[in-house]
Amino acid sequence: MTQNLPRFPPRPTDTAPLYPADELVKLQSIMDNRQPGQQYGPPQPPPPQRRSTWVGKALALVGVAVVSGFVWWVLQPSDPIDQPVGQPQKTAGEFEFTTVPELPEPVKDSDCAAHATGQTQAFFKTTPCLQLTRAFYTVTLPDGRTVYSSVSVVKMKSTEEARALRELTQKDGTGNVKDLVLDKAITVPSLTTLGNGGYASEQQAQTVVIVESDSPSKGTDAIAHNREMKKISNDAIRLASSFAS
Repeated sequence: MTQNLPRFPPRPTDTAPLYPADELVKLQSIMDNRQPGQQYGPPQPPPPQRRSTWVGKALALVGVAVVSGFVWWVLQPSDPIDQPVGQPQKTAGEFEFTTVPELPEPVKDSDCAAHATGQTQAFFKTTPCLQLTRAFYTVTLPDGRTVYSSVSVVKMKSTEEARALRELTQKDGTGNVKDLVLDKAITVPSLTTLGNGGYASEQQAQTVVIVESDSPSKGTDAIAHNREMKKISNDAIRLASSFAS
């Protein structure tokens, strides 16, 4: 038995193809040359940045600044008054020396013979110095007595000349470089020279430091007084480093 199936009308042969051949070739070429991950169609807008990201970073920076400021505050000296800005520290030593208003700065001279006595003066006439620098200080002792110190810095041409000068001035009766009281640059009541007090000297290469100290109040024990003055003179040698050149 033959079943009657529905019949469709034949497709017209003159109907144009859905895609022209040249368009299909172009489409195939585009598909073959496509890069992996490449998308087609209208460009998509970039994803919006998350507000929470930069807000979190800003809060982190603020936290670091706060912590740094706290650490800086903790490490600062507790009492800034104890460390004044711009104030030089005092040179370490046993005694505290102070300059006098009459001679706040050291005095300099290139003629050592004119400021010396005895054999020391004769030495300078044959062996001239390069420079003589002298400074004057006072010390107040615990019992209230005032001690005066004259610090002389003599610069010679050589280490050998400096050594010869120091050896000469260490001997008794050979004269010395004039202290500033003896040279009448400073006036101290009851004293005409500091040479009767305590003497100390030191050689530093071409330089010789000579210190003489004395006080109008000598007490009854002359030996103890001279010993004390010599102790002060020894401590005053360090002062030469602040003005010697």
